[in-house]
Amino acid sequence: MATIAEKYNFVFHELTDKRVEQWPFMDSPVPLVITIIGYLYVIYKLGPQYMESRKPYNLKKIIAFYNLFQVFANAIICYSILISGWLTTYSWGCQPVLYTTDPDQMRMAKTVWWLFMLKMVDLIETVFFVLRKKKKQISFLHVYHHVSTLSLVWIGAKYFAGGMATFPMLINCFVHVLMYTYYFLALFGKKMQQRLIKWKQSLTIIQMVQFTIMILHYLTSLPSSCPVPKLVPTLMAFPNVIFLYYMFYDFYKNTYMKKSETNKSL
Repeated sequence: MATIAEKYNFVFHELTDKRVEQWPFMDSPVPLVITIIGYLYVIYKLGPQYMESRKPYNLKKIIAFYNLFQVFANAIICYSILISGWLTTYSWGCQPVLYTTDPDQMRMAKTVWWLFMLKMVDLIETVFFVLRKKKKQISFLHVYHHVSTLSLVWIGAKYFAGGMATFPMLINCFVHVLMYTYYFLALFGKKMQQRLIKWKQSLTIIQMVQFTIMILHYLTSLPSSCPVPKLVPTLMAFPNVIFLYYMFYDFYKNTYMKKSETNKSL
């Protein structure tokens, strides 16, 4: 037991970024694990039971506000990541974390923490699906994407609140600005949705492009001359991006390519 306790202390306290250790959710993985378990319980058990004998809720106004919030929140985080390093002192290739308390690096660390909090808010989206009885939208891809992203951003905030780890966050926030702008506009009825059909398809392509960019950027960290941790990205972040790319491609193929082939055969 002493060995387990020592290993726990080493991983979750000694290795952590000391600048963020006392921030909410950063001291221990327990709140994160409880949040994920609670999320899964609500969307798969509690929520469906609650809605079983009820009609779908009309959440259009709430969802409109949520989408606008996501657009502005992701834009602000995107801007903060840029001015905290990527447009100033960072290299666009290999970039180690600068564990300093200068204003730029502290702003970057705080931005990564705020992004983690935003990923917590993202979980509400699935609850909206439950309350609207949109069971098909609670796909494995949707749930896995939310849980894996939340977990990886937590790891980034706790251990790597800066450096190369913030590049995928930058790209992801930019894509989310486009995505939630589309979701907001799509609320304005079928005519608007018809106008946005090409944009809807393009969003999935953009998702895959972002994963490709992330993979290429990750490859710049592999040479021994790049002084960044290799273990966590190799075992978790890199495989996760490849897996997400595969699932988004599979979704694109089944949703758009097969539909196009069917239309051609008619």
